[in-house]
Amino acid sequence: MKRIWILAGAAALALAVLATAYFYIPGGVRPSFTGEDIRVCVNGDGTMELSWPEARAGDAAPAEAKVPEEDGAPAQAAPEVFYSLEVKSGGQHVRFPPCGPGILCEGLTLPMTVQVQAAVEGKNLLGMPRRLSSRKLTAEVGYAELGAPKAVGTPGPGSLSLSWEQPGQVPELYEVFSLEDGAARPVASTGGRQVDLAVLKQGGALALPGYHHALEIFVRAGIRGEGYVLCGPASNTIRVERQDLLGDELNLVSRETEPRVFTLEWDETRGEYYELQEWSGEGWTLLETLEPAERFTYELGRLGSGSRHRFQVVAKDGNGTVRSWEEADFFASVDPLYATVWPIIDQPFYEQADGNSASLGKIPGGTALCVLEESGDWFQVRYKDQYGWVDSRFCMINLPEYTGDHCAYDITNSYRSVFKVHESPIALITDQVVKGFEHIQEEDGRFLVPYLYPCAKKLLSAAQAAEQDGYRLKIYEAFRPNEATRFLYDTTAAQLDWAALAYDEEAGKNEDGSFPAVDPVTGWVVNLADGLLADPETGENISREDLALRQAEEEAAGTQEPPPPDGAPWTGPDGQPLTPAGPQDSVPAPEAPGPGQPFFTLPEEGEGGSLDPVEPQESGIPSAPQEAGPPEDGPEHGTEDRTENGTENGTEAGEEEPEYETYFQIMTNNGRFGLGSFLAKVVSAHNRGIALDLTLERLDSGEELEMQSAIHDLSWYSAAYLNNSNAKLLEHYMTSAGMRGLSSEWWHFQDDETREAIGLSSYLFKGVDLGGWTRDGQGWRYRNPEGAVYKNTTVTVDGKRYTADQDGYIRE
Repeated sequence: MKRIWILAGAAALALAVLATAYFYIPGGVRPSFTGEDIRVCVNGDGTMELSWPEARAGDAAPAEAKVPEEDGAPAQAAPEVFYSLEVKSGGQHVRFPPCGPGILCEGLTLPMTVQVQAAVEGKNLLGMPRRLSSRKLTAEVGYAELGAPKAVGTPGPGSLSLSWEQPGQVPELYEVFSLEDGAARPVASTGGRQVDLAVLKQGGALALPGYHHALEIFVRAGIRGEGYVLCGPASNTIRVERQDLLGDELNLVSRETEPRVFTLEWDETRGEYYELQEWSGEGWTLLETLEPAERFTYELGRLGSGSRHRFQVVAKDGNGTVRSWEEADFFASVDPLYATVWPIIDQPFYEQADGNSASLGKIPGGTALCVLEESGDWFQVRYKDQYGWVDSRFCMINLPEYTGDHCAYDITNSYRSVFKVHESPIALITDQVVKGFEHIQEEDGRFLVPYLYPCAKKLLSAAQAAEQDGYRLKIYEAFRPNEATRFLYDTTAAQLDWAALAYDEEAGKNEDGSFPAVDPVTGWVVNLADGLLADPETGENISREDLALRQAEEEAAGTQEPPPPDGAPWTGPDGQPLTPAGPQDSVPAPEAPGPGQPFFTLPEEGEGGSLDPVEPQESGIPSAPQEAGPPEDGPEHGTEDRTENGTENGTEAGEEEPEYETYFQIMTNNGRFGLGSFLAKVVSAHNRGIALDLTLERLDSGEELEMQSAIHDLSWYSAAYLNNSNAKLLEHYMTSAGMRGLSSEWWHFQDDETREAIGLSSYLFKGVDLGGWTRDGQGWRYRNPEGAVYKNTTVTVDGKRYTADQDGYIRE
């Protein structure tokens, strides 16, 4: 008995397995309809369009269904769904061949019976063909008289408003269809006579038509029955072009895809084409013309650190008429990548960003390097064909390559110095290239502005604070080589007792746009480049020292003309009275500072001058320039360079003063300040890369704010206790960022905090240049000291030859 049961169980199991193998279709799922209603649309020509809800094989549409992966095997597409249609109409029973979810029929009349079934086909486990069918949708469609509506379409940005009129009896609903690839697709159903349809690229009721295509919409009146919707003839077709569905909002934005790498993006708008334009400072420059079918993005690539950019996209019609435009104005992020840096002092060169790693040697101070990477307080650079790391705290960075357009730059010492004693030019300095600044202005007019990297970070915060208020910091000087410091002091000191030169504005301008400088004693024109006077009678050029000696000899020989009587004006060779130079009546003398307030900065607080007083000199004859002291730290500012009786030239009390002012008198307010209040004699904070001379300008116009004196005015008119509201605003921005001001110069600020933190005591004597390796995203290039890149040539660097292509990139 037990054996019989075992055999019966085995037989039943075999039958079950066999049935499963017969009925199971791998990947096959019995389809099911997504809706219930069959739609019957009667056309004006008597044909009928029958359609029904699509069936899905499982959870996915037939075209998208996938058999899940098993054991890593690739997914297989689900079997395709097809439909069987049967129609009974006017005594006919028509079976249609397998078809899709709709069909156009001829010869059918109402009423009718419609039956639809969905199915999939495949092979079972035995390899035999099998079919899986859905349940049947059945509808008994009655007769109704429905007229064709008359429709009107109003397109707008991203939408289409439809309205219509219906002749005859008003039906209970209307069906809206779009015509796509010759097939009608229902998109909306309403009981009213108006509907608003969203037309979007993605997610709308209607898809935006492609280029050179139109959106076609029509409406049918309908009635609803059990299991069906009967629609009458179609209305007139509404055709809408893509352009009619677009708006005029470009929504131009800039996106930073990686550090300093930007992409412009905008929305499609009405118009035949787009123009991408960039602001050049003087106007808009066309970058590219883009057809709408191309793209709505533009890759800007890697932008300069802190650089400001303005772009606009203009949408135009075919005849050039502007349809819309929008501007994007933004700053690139700030980082030192590929910026030029110079060690302020000789720097150890390490294999890793660690002072304990292997040494690669030492890099001399002032060497131009290119930053390849930043890690903590370290820069990776290339030096002598080696890659290593230097301490970034002891490197000056080129501000235009770091802070970029957050600041403005005008390093006048590199092309035409503005150093003056109030309104009086200084021979050999004013309008000249200052010694040590020869390579600071580049070929394209831009400037090198070296500044110690930790200080540059503070400057950036000050600049951004000013921007928020609508201002920009404008830098006139940062690093000043020590040779320039000594030259400026010695050259100015040699002229302190001379009558201050004045500009002759009535004589007209020189070829370079400046007014002639005139010596008020003789009335002769002075060449500021060499300091020589031009004798208007003989054309002879003579120095003021030689002229004074010659006049002294003539006086000793009794040949010099007597001075004019008391009260009579001094006259020049042309007989015209000489007007004393200087601002005696233009600015009132300041009130004396309160107790404890010096007229000048204390030692270690300012530029770096000497405490030693200037020796008295013979009236009218200057002493030779004093020898510069040894390259050791001196006090940042000294006491007044004056003698006990309060005058530079030692004039006895009660002795008659000349009718003109000397540089010393204008500069020092008759001894209340000293030359060391304005110019360092030995070492300046500028020599260490921690000081800045700067002012403020308006961000929108570039107009400089008015201060109590011009920048680099070496006189008491520049003293901080005379600061106007604009100078106080500048002081606020700089001191809030951690800088210290100078009581004798409203424009000077220095970062003593950083100097003390890193223990910086040395400085650079010579100026810097761009000569050396530089890199960008495309590769390495090599520059000469003027900043020009070697192109289409070979260059030997550290004993190795390199070939530069037409763009200057080195093929290694």
